[in-house]
Amino acid sequence: MTDAQTIASRFMQALNERDFETIGTFLDEDVALDSLTGLRTIGAGPLRMGVMSYFRHFDESFSDMVLMHDAFGQRVAVDVTARGHYRETMPGFPEASGQSYSIPSVFVFEFENGAVTRLSHYRNIRVFEKALAR
Repeated sequence: MTDAQTIASRFMQALNERDFETIGTFLDEDVALDSLTGLRTIGAGPLRMGVMSYFRHFDESFSDMVLMHDAFGQRVAVDVTARGHYRETMPGFPEASGQSYSIPSVFVFEFENGAVTRLSHYRNIRVFEKALAR
């Protein structure tokens, strides 16, 4: 496993453990987060706050991880299954009533000097919204 893959794997583990302190240690101060809603957040503090807010709405964990990397070790993709419960209504999404879901998701990490400089979170938003509308 490359250093970048190790960091991405540890980051995902910290997400599952809600260890926001550890997550912060992997981030460049000017990290960009491109969220699944299409919003971009800049900065390590705002990224951590955004992730914490997301987990307030969605009690979600990630499993079945498959890590892939580019030839230069600057990008790592982590293909996962996101399993969770929708516990608090998030603006722009259907009403929350504890709906459960299991959906494929992908995280793409970009690295510079051993720190995450960009993190993008992707999933089929239509399939996700359909699962939440049940």
